[in-house]
Parts: sequence; structure tokens; C-alpha cells
Amino acid sequence: MVMAYPDGNTLKQKQTLQHIRNHHIGGVLFSKGTSAQQQKDTQRYQRVSQVPLFIAADAEWGMSMRLDDVSPYPYAMTLGALPDENLIYALAKRMGVRKRKMGIHISFAPVADVNAEAKNPIIGVRAFGDNPIRVARQATTFMEGLQDAGILAVGKHFPGHGAAIVDSHKSLPTIAHTNNQLDSIDLVPFRKLIDGGVKGVMVGHLRIPTLEKDSIPVSVSTKVIADLLQKQLGFKGLIFTDALNMNGITQSVESPALAAFLAGADVLVIPQNLTKAIASIRTSYVNGDIGPERLEISVKKILTAKYALGLHQRKNLISDAKALKTNYEDVYLKQQIALKSIVNVYAKPNHFPLIPNRDIAYLALGKANDNSFLEQLQEFTKSIESVSVDTVKPMRGKTIIVGVFADTSTPWKNAFLPQKDAAILHQLANQNKVYLVVFAKPYALHQFPNLTIFYNVLWAHENQPEFARATAKILFGKHNAVGVFPVKMKQ
Repeated sequence: MVMAYPDGNTLKQKQTLQHIRNHHIGGVLFSKGTSAQQQKDTQRYQRVSQVPLFIAADAEWGMSMRLDDVSPYPYAMTLGALPDENLIYALAKRMGVRKRKMGIHISFAPVADVNAEAKNPIIGVRAFGDNPIRVARQATTFMEGLQDAGILAVGKHFPGHGAAIVDSHKSLPTIAHTNNQLDSIDLVPFRKLIDGGVKGVMVGHLRIPTLEKDSIPVSVSTKVIADLLQKQLGFKGLIFTDALNMNGITQSVESPALAAFLAGADVLVIPQNLTKAIASIRTSYVNGDIGPERLEISVKKILTAKYALGLHQRKNLISDAKALKTNYEDVYLKQQIALKSIVNVYAKPNHFPLIPNRDIAYLALGKANDNSFLEQLQEFTKSIESVSVDTVKPMRGKTIIVGVFADTSTPWKNAFLPQKDAAILHQLANQNKVYLVVFAKPYALHQFPNLTIFYNVLWAHENQPEFARATAKILFGKHNAVGVFPVKMKQ
């Protein structure tokens, strides 16, 4: 499965066509571009391929993860704060329906990692949380929504990337968990996914000494793929590698595609050198290192999956020009998720919610995406005064709503306030009645070890208008905060 780029670059298109015609690849994973171009490219590539191609999307929070002209859905950790799984299923199914209309058959989701490490540089809010039982339930519900929409869901990153402190795109992370920790934390969601009928599993590029003592990535380990995943856990579906061009594997394995295939992987995703990868497997087959039986296992699994997805019927290869157009269902889902995921982290007794039409000041720290929060606040209290840092400093005894806005456009942006802003916030809280709203990762709250200095703290997840409007309603008691914290707070 190779990477394709729906950005209109003709040289990249020609290269993908060459891979299809000359190398007979089995699938395409689209990267950055636009929805219209991806639809054109999809139909063109499918027409050229003798055997219908798998079209995959690495789109955990919807196609906006890759496409420039699509609005985002919430991150997994936002969904992890929901009190039940009903909206998770509805969202995943809606995402699946949209993807199928785009001509996509495979989604590299859900993320089933238990984000046990707050400093994890690559998973973070891509995970549902740090509670294995909740993550298992939520990931399985997400998988069911995708698969009920006709999408082949791929749980990742087996056997668990949540405890990493290194980005596997850059180097090979070591997961130093014991057998007991792996069994009681990392493997819990994957067991539930497998028992629930997940069709695909992606194996991460991780060093896990407890499972593989040879210091090789588990993505090329027979002990992990053949013995643990297939024999012990009973997984019969398609096994995908994580991207084979990542430093986590290229720096430690000479022929990553061959090594992963020998270990039991079926779909080899984005080899660094496609020609070399195919040649290494072909040579090993001719030399007898790969027997016909091993080859047949993966070929039959892939063809069976393509047939089950209906790829033998040409109508399933055609995309819909209106596939990603936002409609009332998308708007409603995002509104409901925002309203029901917001967490009341702390509130002084008898001081929450706020009374409408009181004399209130509003201060924004960071950069809000738009004015949705202030505009919604003004719906409840017309006299609200928007103030700057300079004008708010001398205030004493005032009721102040402070919105902290991080850049949440990707999960990997820094969520923390600059130290000077954090200091200002502490000063304000010691002199005024501060109602704090944090539009950022939950880990941003670690900057405030003593939340009792505030009158109220709401965690509102994402710097998006739906969350801004929902938070204003909760602040003024128009809706209860029913969100559940998906990760442990520092004590």
C-alpha cells in the first residue's frame, strides 16, 4: 500500500500510476490535498488497476486530518470525556458513511492506545484516555460505527503505543512495561476489539523487551504478530504495518517490508523504497525463504476482504462529489458532542453556575479561532466587558471569565500557556472571582496545581466554535456539565 498525494501534482500522480501498472500494488493511502482531487485520483487509479485497489484513509478525526477543505470532527480524547458511547457510535458511523461515499474502504482507526504517559509526544489526545476499560469500550464502539457503515476499521497501534515518550516517526520508542502492565493496560482494548470483530489491526514500531528480547521492533517480531496477536489473542483479520518509511523501523531493520511480512503482516504500508521492498520479497520467495503457503495466507485474506467490501462491484469504486459536504447531521453531532463532553473540573460550592446579567469582565488568553465564545456570553449578560491583559491587571474583587485558547488544529501543538500568562492568571485568581475555561488538552491544567484558587474551572477540549458556544451555556446554567475526565489529573 503506497502513499498518494491528492494535491494536483502531476509528477506524483504519474508515480502512483507507475506503481499501479508496473508493481501491481494492492492499495493506496491518500495524504494531504483536497477532497475534489482525491475523488478524481481515486477513480483514475481504480480504472487503471487490474485488481480493485484498497483505498485507505488515516483520518482519525475525519478527513480534515488530511484534506484542506474539510471541517474537523472532535479528537478521540474529547469523545473519551462523553458520559456514554451513544454519540461515539453515531459519529463513527457518520464518518464511515462519508468515507465510503469518497471511495474509501479502510480507516486507520480507532486508536486503541491507552495514553498512560502524559508526555507522550505522538499519541496524546488521539487516544480516548488512560483508563484501559473505558478506552476498550469506547474504541470498540467507534469500530462498530465504522464497520456498520461498510468501512474496514483498523485498531492501532498494537500492542500499545500509549506509554511512549519518543515519536516513532523519529526513532524507535521503548515500552518498558512488565507482562502484568501489558496485560492489564495496553492489551485490554485490543482484546475487546478482537472479541468485537474488528477487521484490521495495525502493529506499531515499538521496542518492547518484555515481548521481544532481541531489541527488534515488534512490527517485525514473529513472537508478537504470529504468536501473541494471532495465536494467543485469536485475531484472524488483516494485519497492517505502521508506515514502513518511519525512522522507528528504517533505522533498526535492513529490509522492513520483508521482515514485517515474514513476521506475519499482510498489508505493507508505505515502504521507503517500493522497488527494493518488492524485490526483497520476490527474491526470498524464489530462494524458498517464503513458502507458497505463507504467501497464500495473506493473498487470500486480502482478496477475501476486498470481496466482502464489494470491490468486485464497480459501483463501489465510484466516489460522490458531495461526499464531504457538511449537513445538519454533522452540525448536530458536533454540537451534542461539545455540550456533553465538557468537564466541570472544579467549582466552589454555591458559586456555579454564574447568574446572568451580572457585571462580568471577559479576558482571552491565547488566540481564539473566532468570537463565538464572547458572542455567546453576550447572549446571557449584555453588560459583559471584554478586557485586555493590561486593563485586567489592576482589577480587584471583580468576576472575570478567562478563556484559555490553545492551538488545537492538530493533536501535536503545544497546549501550555506561556509562563507570563500563567503568572497573570494566578495573580487574577488571588484578587478576583475567576471562572476559568480551558480550550486545550487536559494536560494544560497541570500548570495550575491548585485549582481551588479559581471559582470554577471548565475543561472545554478544543478551540472550535461548537465548544465555545456549549461552554457559555454551561457557565450560565443552561446545560449541566456531564463530561467525565478521560485522564487522571496530577495530584
